Amino acid sequence: MIRSAIPAFLGFLSSEIRLDLGPLLRRLRTHPELVLAAIGIAIRVYTYAGNRAMWLDEMMLRGNIVDTAVFDFSAGLRNDQLAPLGFLVVERGLAALISGRNHVLRFLPMIAGVGSVVLFLRLAPMILSRRAALVALALFAFSDDLNYYSSEFKPYSLDVFFGVAATLLAAQSLGRSPSRRTVLWLLAVAACAPWFSFASAFVLAGCGAVLLFDALLAARFRDAAIYGLIGAAWLANFVVSYFASRALLSLATTMFRFWDFAFLRLGLPPTRDDLARDVGLLLEVFVNPLNLVVPARVQAGVILPLVLLVAGAVALGRRSPRAFLLHVGPIGLALIAAVRRDYPFHGRLILLFVPALFVLIAEGTDVLVRRLPSPSNILYKTVLVALLALPSWEAVQNTISGHIRDFNAHGDLHPNVFIDLPEKQPGPRRHSESRPDSGSGTPADGVR
Repeated sequence: MIRSAIPAFLGFLSSEIRLDLGPLLRRLRTHPELVLAAIGIAIRVYTYAGNRAMWLDEMMLRGNIVDTAVFDFSAGLRNDQLAPLGFLVVERGLAALISGRNHVLRFLPMIAGVGSVVLFLRLAPMILSRRAALVALALFAFSDDLNYYSSEFKPYSLDVFFGVAATLLAAQSLGRSPSRRTVLWLLAVAACAPWFSFASAFVLAGCGAVLLFDALLAARFRDAAIYGLIGAAWLANFVVSYFASRALLSLATTMFRFWDFAFLRLGLPPTRDDLARDVGLLLEVFVNPLNLVVPARVQAGVILPLVLLVAGAVALGRRSPRAFLLHVGPIGLALIAAVRRDYPFHGRLILLFVPALFVLIAEGTDVLVRRLPSPSNILYKTVLVALLALPSWEAVQNTISGHIRDFNAHGDLHPNVFIDLPEKQPGPRRHSESRPDSGSGTPADGVR
């Protein structure tokens, strides 16, 4: 119904109001970044309007939302689910005030997805040249994972939103005293993020550390004190929200066994099998969640994005070490957590690192431009086509035809190619396994 209403509404505007869109279109031609952002937003809204059937894990989480008192946390969450308390409260409130329909439950993730596009539109030009920023925006706009999870009843798109928001505020504050408005926004993000996103802890901790050391090295002690207070407020929020959420996790959870494959296993000394397995897990990032490897050309296909990522990281580290740390530092913290077996490093659980990885890859394309005679060089254009072809094609195809998520052992959006996953994890049987849409008893992800 919503899809049919959109063309009718546009027709009404053109026939009755007679809007002159010429100036707007001309402005968009001179500002391609606005075009890319508009495309990204349109894809997310259109996918949300498609109202696809709920994925198994969404249905399992829905059982803890609909027909449940908003602030009733007297018992753990059912169906081996876990989600931040703020997310649960807002979703329960929406279900109680409006309904438990798909559109209502997915509205908050969709708003976060659209907001992420707007924030990234501001962030990319702050870090990159305009040419590289356009590449990063194109990757962000057409990202299949960022699009899909913006309309899934899970907090993954909120991870991205708070991650981009924290990085943007930190980038604005580097090398200068933060304005009162920036301080207030930093406080707001520090206060809200822990209650709506678990994974945002890596970005807030990483960006906060960079801001603090930046101020100390420049002898801006007043700014350092401000960042210290904001960091203390965030840490207090994080500790309280973490233990409050952990209390909702079922004692019989299979979550840790379910995500066992996604921890790094660096032994001392590391064995060849451990190294091969860890390399495969890290390379899998280019498939889930970046989606930059053509399935038919897996081994060769990963070379281009990997080379661009490494080249971009080196170039950004030399050009702007503080901006480099803003983007790489949080990923480093997540890798440490994966080695300690505190947080899995795979797929949708690291979706919030997609913007940073796109920034580094886009910087890598800029390195290519600087090393070639001119931007019009055929090799540069070929690289851009090779980099953007798969994301653009899948974005268009999935938007038009609808994105039905294939069922696999760990609910990944794309088939894993660098790691081998078991078909089924051991653990207690769940009630949901007897449902017709449970994927023949395959366990769904229990994280968030």
